[in-house]
Amino acid sequence: MSDFICPVCGGKLTKNEKTYFCKKGHCFDIAKSGYVNLLPSSGKGKRHGDDKLMVRARTALFSRGHYDNLSDLIANLADEYSAKGVRVLDAGCGEGKYTCDVLDRLRRAGKEPVVIGVDISKDALIQAARRSKELRLAAASSAALPLPDGSIGLILNIFSPFMGGEFHRVLCPGGKLIRAYPLARHLWELKALIYDRPYENPVTDMEEEGFRIVERREIRYPIHLSGSEEIMALFQMTPYYYKTGAADQAKARQAQALDTWLEFGVVVYEKC
Repeated sequence: MSDFICPVCGGKLTKNEKTYFCKKGHCFDIAKSGYVNLLPSSGKGKRHGDDKLMVRARTALFSRGHYDNLSDLIANLADEYSAKGVRVLDAGCGEGKYTCDVLDRLRRAGKEPVVIGVDISKDALIQAARRSKELRLAAASSAALPLPDGSIGLILNIFSPFMGGEFHRVLCPGGKLIRAYPLARHLWELKALIYDRPYENPVTDMEEEGFRIVERREIRYPIHLSGSEEIMALFQMTPYYYKTGAADQAKARQAQALDTWLEFGVVVYEKC
């Protein structure tokens, strides 16, 4: 089965050493780092997705193991809800932490998975490619996935927009989807450090048309951050950093220690 379809005509893309191409002559170069750009062209200089600062911050924070409990849960669920030879899509894969942890778990279980990651951030995909050469990566939007109908057995949707129509289209009958999202008081202590009036995350109804919820989990645990560098990495990997001014950013930069809670919800769906 072809990994990707042409974003121009919808035809099957065939891969050679340096490009993907379709029968109608549309051709897409594979970057030296290993991903293929299947995004439509945009205005000159327009940035897509997470920038280098956010990618560096996430890579640094993940390397300290603070998010391993969540990643282990996602990998366990991926193993539980997949069969041998499963094709996995990480929709909004970012720098590839969860993608690679799922790949490693399924490989150790002998399931011989094919793992595809898509993201609109080229900076994030470069880092994901560094994590594993086995990932099949594309710069693409989850709102218009360059994948054949019914070609995916398991989707990961980790802190990324939920594109129900596209997810339903590319999932095979009975396919599963693992969705992770922040609970109301996720990173509350970080918010209290930065904002004069910290706010809770909105509560979202997890019911989605075309999907049946088969399992729900919640996971909460505290982490300790030592030094301003680690605190800033946590801050910069979140959207909060980009919504604050210099004064609020200085609060995080000047702090030398922080204890905060990570609080996540995880839902497993089945395609109806």
